[in-house]
Amino acid sequence: MFGAKGSWRLIPLIYTALLILLGILTWIFVPRQDRTPGQAKPLADMLEPLKEMRVWRFSLYYVVVFGAYVALSSVLPTYYSDAYGVPLTAQALLTASYIFPASLLRPVGGWASDRWGARRVMYLTFGLMLVLCGILIVPGLPLALFATVVFLVGCAMGIGKAAVYKHIPEYYPTNVGSVGGLVGMLGGLGGFFLPPLFYYVKAATGMQTATFLVLFLITLISAIWMHLTIVRMKRQGIDTHEHAIDHSHIHRDPQEA
Repeated sequence: MFGAKGSWRLIPLIYTALLILLGILTWIFVPRQDRTPGQAKPLADMLEPLKEMRVWRFSLYYVVVFGAYVALSSVLPTYYSDAYGVPLTAQALLTASYIFPASLLRPVGGWASDRWGARRVMYLTFGLMLVLCGILIVPGLPLALFATVVFLVGCAMGIGKAAVYKHIPEYYPTNVGSVGGLVGMLGGLGGFFLPPLFYYVKAATGMQTATFLVLFLITLISAIWMHLTIVRMKRQGIDTHEHAIDHSHIHRDPQEA
């Protein structure tokens, strides 16, 4: 029988084998011929939305709720070890308690966005994350309290993921695929860039909780940007209720709204 360390070391090998199997099955069963020829857009057209600041704003939202989710998933086991001396198996279980709600609550975020509007859900998401990350910045939290607050951060992220994507068909009803892909790509890049940023901020400040300081700051920037944008839209007489948005006005207006 494998020990705990040996078992966990097998997971990347199993995951790799499954990816290879999926690639083989895709190669065998996916049709070679495009059944809808002429439907694809040129790359330049798909990248056209990047000229609009609104797309970058949505992407920053997605960094907060998805990129940061990926980044925190990768650093939490080490954090539990360094800050609390938690053994490997417990690290995995505690990290899973954060990962699962962040993944499984996305449908709840979609339902809430449909019912109350994406902006209200985003306000709730950012508000919760600011409070929770503010708590996590405090050093020396008991392990049980720390794990509970991290679990709640995962819940907020899971709900917020759907709310971000709820914006896209409201603003870009004829270009959902391109804009959604760009927002997902740029937001996902946060999962790549944030772990090094966590490290550099920790090295510069000496704070054990520097990871959560970074999360707090990017959440704060996103929340302020969102709020200022909504305030400006109201001053310009634009109805900020998602279902009342004049899409033709939005597409003609090159400015971020």
